[in-house]
Amino acid sequence: GIAGLLHDIGKVSVPIEIINKKDRLTKEEYDIIRLHPVYAAEHLKTRRLVSDDCSLGIIGHHERWDGDGYPCGLKGEQIHIYSRILAVADVYDALTSHRPYRIPAPPNEAIEFVMGGTGTHFDEDIVRAFLRKVAPFPTGSRIILSDGSKATVLKNNKDQPLRPVISLDNGTVYDLGNADANVSLVVMGLAEPDQRSLIHG
Repeated sequence: GIAGLLHDIGKVSVPIEIINKKDRLTKEEYDIIRLHPVYAAEHLKTRRLVSDDCSLGIIGHHERWDGDGYPCGLKGEQIHIYSRILAVADVYDALTSHRPYRIPAPPNEAIEFVMGGTGTHFDEDIVRAFLRKVAPFPTGSRIILSDGSKATVLKNNKDQPLRPVISLDNGTVYDLGNADANVSLVVMGLAEPDQRSLIHG
């Protein structure tokens, strides 16, 4: 939790003009911003404010499972477990938050992006744990289906996060996780603006 709260504190050492830039970063600017995990770890470690595990988690939160991350290019289990957790949480948070250069994505789109990075950007076990806790379509959300109808989410299927139990406007209840009965019906997205992301109950 502490690593999560402090993982981007190194951005205080990055010029604010780069942090708030709306246009694409230049290579030089990108190289500067890529140092923020190092700055964070240095700030915290020299002041002995966090544990070594916390510091390692912070410095590696932009490492990728396939070794294509930064600042050290670590791969797979070379990446500290805290870093692997933070990598998923950080991307989800970034996608669903307001940024100077982008409006927030709805939870389901952010979760699909995370799922798409399994095995390349992210540890598959961490993604699975994440999907058991964060709902792409929170209970009570209004959604639109592939046949154009609208429905309300009644419950989430933990093993199939993109296929919840739903109630159509006519009162019919479908468990989209039951592929045999509803294989052709899929959720296209939120029917109404809804930026919530609730914890599975």
